[in-house]
Amino acid sequence: MKKHFTYKSPKQIWRILISDTDKIVIETRDMSTKEVFFNCYDLITGKKIFTDFQPDEKYWIGIETIYKDVIIFHKYPKPDLPGHKEIIVIDLLSQKKLWSNSDYTYLFVYNDQIYCFNQGFEDRYFFTLNYLNGNLSTELGTDSNKINSINREAENQKDWSVYIYPEVYKYNDGDITKIIEEQTRNVDLIGEVEYNSYKNLILFSFHTKVFEQSFVNRFFAVNRVSGKVKLSEVLNSNTPSLLTDSFFVYKNFLILLKEKNGLMIYNLE
Repeated sequence: MKKHFTYKSPKQIWRILISDTDKIVIETRDMSTKEVFFNCYDLITGKKIFTDFQPDEKYWIGIETIYKDVIIFHKYPKPDLPGHKEIIVIDLLSQKKLWSNSDYTYLFVYNDQIYCFNQGFEDRYFFTLNYLNGNLSTELGTDSNKINSINREAENQKDWSVYIYPEVYKYNDGDITKIIEEQTRNVDLIGEVEYNSYKNLILFSFHTKVFEQSFVNRFFAVNRVSGKVKLSEVLNSNTPSLLTDSFFVYKNFLILLKEKNGLMIYNLE
């Protein structure tokens, strides 16, 4: 296992997205100044594409999705409401705004078309826009069943097989049990163990108690055949709560979330 590259920010990591062209986008938020920042790296090369990018809106904005190296953003109608409004499309490589439209709300993207809606008095009116220029492609009326059917088609085309996410360990998995118990038998284990496997590697994380309401989050990668520890990392040295989803695998990359503001990315090949 080789460390591919690391990322660390003084701000909290809020969200991680990976494009179908292997670009990782990291959303960070500064809770004191109420600002959001976006950072992007090429996962294959480890090279930085941009850091601390901000659209015109500095905080009340988020990412809907990344599609073919464009980032589709949304704004929030009010600071205290979770709903989305407006569509803002920015080129990932140049960070230039391609277009924006405040009349529609994003639903999903499929076959180069952004499916969106305009809220009427009672009904939603559905449309498709060209994802690169925002031009109106089709008016789809108010048939939500048709839109839901197309959305299912879009979801079915996504390739989730390139992701491996942790699962809760159930203590009855044969050689996996032996490996996990070997690393946890002499510690004050608190909460659940999260694990998964990649080829001959067993990947797992767990929490140990330091003192009251203070926990350490640890990660291990162990060879399933030899039992040898290939990687051991402290992901959080002092957390008041039990953290979940602190690691995942994308293709051949292991991505670890460290101390809420850093990433460690390892090449598993």
